[in-house]
Amino acid sequence: MNRRDKLKKYTLLIGVLFLLPLLLIVFFGVMGEHHFNTLPYFGPKTTTAAGDTVYYKIDDFAFTNQEGRAYGLDSLKGKIWLASFFPTNSQHIKKITGRLLWPNWRYKAETDILLVSFTLDSEHDTPEVLKAYTDQATKYHEHQGKWQFLTGNQEAIDAYITKNFMLPDPQNTAMMYLIDTEGYIRGEYDANLEVNIRDAIEDMALLKKEIDVKRYEEKERNSSR
Repeated sequence: MNRRDKLKKYTLLIGVLFLLPLLLIVFFGVMGEHHFNTLPYFGPKTTTAAGDTVYYKIDDFAFTNQEGRAYGLDSLKGKIWLASFFPTNSQHIKKITGRLLWPNWRYKAETDILLVSFTLDSEHDTPEVLKAYTDQATKYHEHQGKWQFLTGNQEAIDAYITKNFMLPDPQNTAMMYLIDTEGYIRGEYDANLEVNIRDAIEDMALLKKEIDVKRYEEKERNSSR
């Protein structure tokens, strides 16, 4: 075998070695099943007699939003939402607002991703006050209602937060919670740390992907019947 034939042989071999991994990636990407990371479920869980796991789910609520309308879980069906708890007259309101503006802006065009804040001072935070606040915070949104701010009887709000988010002192918290479309808690974050807000933003995208995949699979199952 002359030098020219050897060069062709080695060139072909190198080409095959580089091409084979690419072909495998394409094959498994097209023919294989797609698996995505999923977020954990937070809160206590139980096991049924049949061995099925039942995850913790938050209760319904009935408070009033910044438009003066009744607002509860029915209004959040099919939505992913980030829950937060603070009054608009907080001495840290600029920092709180700045942190929440990150996911607020990142998902401004997504109709199924919302922010839901519960006031910790309902005497100050009337619907009119909350509307002025949310209008300012969401003025660059592509869709209305992306940030819901809830008020009502403060004792009822505090009791709801304590029971459903397992926070013993709602009036002194910087926690935020990611809730999926069915009312399960899928993320919890200490908002005092900026890195946790970035985590929340990434988790919201991951949760949306998980739900979109489930909806697609359900649609495929229904169409094949």
